[in-house]
Amino acid sequence: MSQNRSLNHAYLIPIFLFSALILDGVLMNLFAGQFITANYILTPRLFLLVLVLFTLLFPKQPLFLYALLFGVIYDSYYAGIIGLYAAGFALVIYLLKKVQKYLNPSVLISLLLFVFSQSFLESFIFACYSMLGYTQLTFENFVSLRLGPTLLLNVLFFIAVYYPFYKLSQWMYER
Repeated sequence: MSQNRSLNHAYLIPIFLFSALILDGVLMNLFAGQFITANYILTPRLFLLVLVLFTLLFPKQPLFLYALLFGVIYDSYYAGIIGLYAAGFALVIYLLKKVQKYLNPSVLISLLLFVFSQSFLESFIFACYSMLGYTQLTFENFVSLRLGPTLLLNVLFFIAVYYPFYKLSQWMYER
């Protein structure tokens, strides 16, 4: 792919990451009644989506550092436990980087890696919250009420933004 070309406009990466971080909260507040019901909990993870896409599209960028930095911001803004999302995002990027060198990038591979990343992050956060006593959900309820619906919502977001981000990456690699 474009791994050996030089990247222009790298300053856009943190701007898009920060915008996605803010948009997660905005969407959750605007659509709280639709995202949280007795039957399901939908959690937009646009920040994770952009982080994963940028990791796949810009493999030489320091996205592990961005994951840590923006993870701390995410924690302070949304979670209240500093370090939880920072660790989760960093682990996701670490695992993606390990797997990425064995896979050829394509839309299907990117989607599968995003679903894996989303599942890993949600399960990691659930496990931490369970150990700390912050949630009363059983694992079965977590999967059916939160993980499944959240995956569905974010896969729809992935489908909507993949092509524009792919075109953005091509533009950023142009001379």
